[in-house]
Amino acid sequence: MTVHRLPDGRARAELDLGCLYEGAPGQVHGGVCAMLLDQLLGEAAGAGGNAGMTVYLTTTFKRITELGHVRLEAWTASVDGRKAIVRGHLADGSGATCIEAEALFIMPRSHVGTVNESSRGEIS
Repeated sequence: MTVHRLPDGRARAELDLGCLYEGAPGQVHGGVCAMLLDQLLGEAAGAGGNAGMTVYLTTTFKRITELGHVRLEAWTASVDGRKAIVRGHLADGSGATCIEAEALFIMPRSHVGTVNESSRGEIS
């Protein structure tokens, strides 16, 4: 997955999910979707200067995610000290939202003030 960190603190990614990621026939396994969202929400937290560790991740499955092309987007919704609430979604190739997610990330005390602004940008 190639993640694009945007200057506004958002993160985006697109990828194709084939049979290796299948749960029910023709569908992406829900655990794979949750993993991808956790990664992308963490990237958005970092892009906004609030890198941290996942405390919770809540996913709401709106519709089946079929195998094929998916798009993910995440953004920081709020920050309170070391805590960042990040939201995002996973959409299918047509743009229909399949899963919504929210996570709480907390920056370890040992990392406060050490976020490197030069780390923003495209990563693979």
